[in-house]
Amino acid sequence: MKAYRFHEEADQEFQEHIGYYLGQSRSAAERFVIEVATAVRGIREYPESGSPISRRVRQVVLNDFRFSVLYVDTPAEIIIVAVAPHRRRPGYWRKRLRNLSR
Repeated sequence: MKAYRFHEEADQEFQEHIGYYLGQSRSAAERFVIEVATAVRGIREYPESGSPISRRVRQVVLNDFRFSVLYVDTPAEIIIVAVAPHRRRPGYWRKRLRNLSR
């Protein structure tokens, strides 16, 4: 399995989403974390499985939550650039690509 890491801002937004779901119910938060973890595990095993949304970025749409995990597959690692809610402005995460390894 390929190494991975969350972009700092992606990790921050993931934590915020977890907090939101904790405010709804503990089980909702747990299901959200499990679904993101499952998506990341699939990305690590099959980096090309996500749908390309730009030249560098791919996405995996979550099944039970209206979110996508957006990532870049570099030679050294997978970088999760966003855990993006579908209701948020598209492309808000693009500035995170500026300093990534190619």
